[in-house]
Amino acid sequence: MKLFIFLLLICTFSFHSCKPKQKTNDQEAKTVAPVGATLGKVSHQYRKTGCATVIIVHYSNPEEMMTLIPKDTLAPAFDIDGLEIYFNYRKLKMPNPRGCTAGMPAEIKDISKK
Repeated sequence: MKLFIFLLLICTFSFHSCKPKQKTNDQEAKTVAPVGATLGKVSHQYRKTGCATVIIVHYSNPEEMMTLIPKDTLAPAFDIDGLEIYFNYRKLKMPNPRGCTAGMPAEIKDISKK
């Protein structure tokens, strides 16, 4: 009987030590989504042709610009003409939406205002 109780206590303590640790506030702060790495400007310059909103990305050479067409509509807080935003993007291999002749479709994530 004593042996049984002793083994039961050992099993209880060993299972208790395998319990996953809870996150602390410091660990939660590190898991916050990072601010986007790309700087761009929201533009409505192609609305007349039927293309809703685009994001224009400027490189170090101002003559080189890249126009991104967001796959999903931007939130109203970010869909303001001339607003500079930071974001991450991924180019998509899909046809341009109707009315959009300039630019390339992209998935836009991690948006924040400049």
